Amino acid sequence: MFRERRAWAMICLLGSAISAAAGCSRADVTDYIPTEDAARASLAAALDAWKAGQGPEGVGASEASVNVQDPQWKQGKKLASYEIVGPEPGDDANPRFRVRLSLAGEAAPQETFYVIFGKDPIWVLNEANYRKVSGM
Repeated sequence: MFRERRAWAMICLLGSAISAAAGCSRADVTDYIPTEDAARASLAAALDAWKAGQGPEGVGASEASVNVQDPQWKQGKKLASYEIVGPEPGDDANPRFRVRLSLAGEAAPQETFYVIFGKDPIWVLNEANYRKVSGM
């Protein structure tokens, strides 16, 4: 419980910083924006961990740790397979990817978006959670 609250506090803090910096020059926020390659690798590492039955806490990818916030994963739904369809433009400079998820026990795959921000740690949030923490 404490760990979850701490994670949400960090997300809110980082989301607030990103939102506040959105009015500033792009040079001010680039310290918090991973490259598209790093973002894709972090997203893949997170989804691979979910598919392997691991929890969303502290997924490892390359040098940086990855923190994931996805309500379906947290609720214990099992990921059978996924496909990163591709990058998508968003409301800000953070990398955003459309992903097709096939959850165990569900007839049809679903498409969702993930927003990736930060550099160490890297945060992977489904778009609904990202909008909540960033105030969008």
